[in-house]
Amino acid sequence: MPEIRVNSDVCTKCGLCTQACPTGIFLQPEKGVVPRLVRKEMCIDCGHCVAICPSGAVVHGGYPEGAVTPVNKDALPSYEQVLELARARRSRRRFEDRPVEKEDVEKVLEAARFAPSGHNAQPTEYVVIRDKDRLKTVSAMTADALEKTMKPFTSPIGRTIMRLVIGKRQAESAVKFAPELMGLVELCRAGNDLILNDAPTVVVFHADESGVSSEVDVSLSLQNATLAAEALGLGCFYCGFVLMACGRHKGLREFVSVPDTNKVYGVLAMGYPKLKYGKWPERRPARVKWM
Repeated sequence: MPEIRVNSDVCTKCGLCTQACPTGIFLQPEKGVVPRLVRKEMCIDCGHCVAICPSGAVVHGGYPEGAVTPVNKDALPSYEQVLELARARRSRRRFEDRPVEKEDVEKVLEAARFAPSGHNAQPTEYVVIRDKDRLKTVSAMTADALEKTMKPFTSPIGRTIMRLVIGKRQAESAVKFAPELMGLVELCRAGNDLILNDAPTVVVFHADESGVSSEVDVSLSLQNATLAAEALGLGCFYCGFVLMACGRHKGLREFVSVPDTNKVYGVLAMGYPKLKYGKWPERRPARVKWM
């Protein structure tokens, strides 16, 4: 457990640390006194206390000198800018034939690692694949996994069995998409890669499957990454087929160096886009129930 204390010499007694701490380890019995620490073992190293203290009175071993940076308020985007970025971001599947600069990939991952996570676990790990031969193998192994998964839904007997195994609703959904996915497999094997679309970089997002909220945590990191990529002028798209294959093909998980204890929760393809979209089309209104 890291050292945590309040430096009474510089504490302004504002009590902000007691209000910000999500686990209540700071206690200020009354206004105008220096907060004291209780239940320090409950600390989750979230950094709220050091981020909110105006005088730097909170000393936290998890955040030594230089680990806390003042927010650059002038650099923060307005709501309109954030909304326009969200509207303008599109899944891009046509890329220039050149590698993504390592510095740009690192910038994307820098944004990804600052996503919130349950209990501040920060469980997300990343595998960056840039080697062309490896990327081709990922596509081929994904095609194999898709074929194996969808083949039962292409015959009457197989469909009947799968309705019993996974349920009628899921089976009917799979039946609907089976022809499309089997066709995609054929195209991929014929040299038309519609799985990775010849993306020069693929990032695999994974985390320990036993984590409290690993799936949500990784999803938040993934969304941060897509917005950062858009801001950098990169194109990207979610590789749902590869994600599906990783869940069904142990060999693919091993090939992309994901440990047995971890599960792949997201796959993102990136590159410098060939096509530029100058407009954003409207989406359906939000389905909201106010209570």
